[in-house]
Amino acid sequence: MKKNAKTEQILDIALVILEKNGDYGVTMRQVAAQSGMSLSNVQYYFKNKDELLKAMADRYFSQCLSDLRNIKQLGSHDVLHDELYMTLMAFLNHGASISEMCKIFREYWAISSRNSVIKKYVHDYYREMAGILMDKLQPAAKSDHATSDAVSIIIPYIEGYSITAEAMPQTLAQITELLTSICCQLLNE
Repeated sequence: MKKNAKTEQILDIALVILEKNGDYGVTMRQVAAQSGMSLSNVQYYFKNKDELLKAMADRYFSQCLSDLRNIKQLGSHDVLHDELYMTLMAFLNHGASISEMCKIFREYWAISSRNSVIKKYVHDYYREMAGILMDKLQPAAKSDHATSDAVSIIIPYIEGYSITAEAMPQTLAQITELLTSICCQLLNE
């Protein structure tokens, strides 16, 4: 992808279409029409719909991974609970506010269930996310196995929380405490 003002315009329009109409509404012709461009011009920047979908995802995936990289590594066992609580609270709080990013992620999960290119792309994103999170938790864990156990609980819970938050019988603080306690137990095994 050639990154410039045109590609950003195409991505902006494609994301609006995705948010309004889902991925079935995102066609190269529709994006071209709403961008005021010819189809061949859009295809110059994005050769097909899969390439466009991946570029759209990059806008959000790269931001999420960057935010995760900026979280400090957890410290010693003495401060593990408090540091992990604050980290998980930030993740869950973000997921509880149904942001544009959460809506787009939901569309990508749906797309990945029927598009093998996007399925691999989402898979690779979560693999990278797991690796970064494992690096952040490793200093506080007793073993690599403990770290992978904690990550295997944290990521699915946080991702699912963005969908289920409003229906949960406990408050955000209670859920964060519960998840923190479980992860602290796992990291100390």
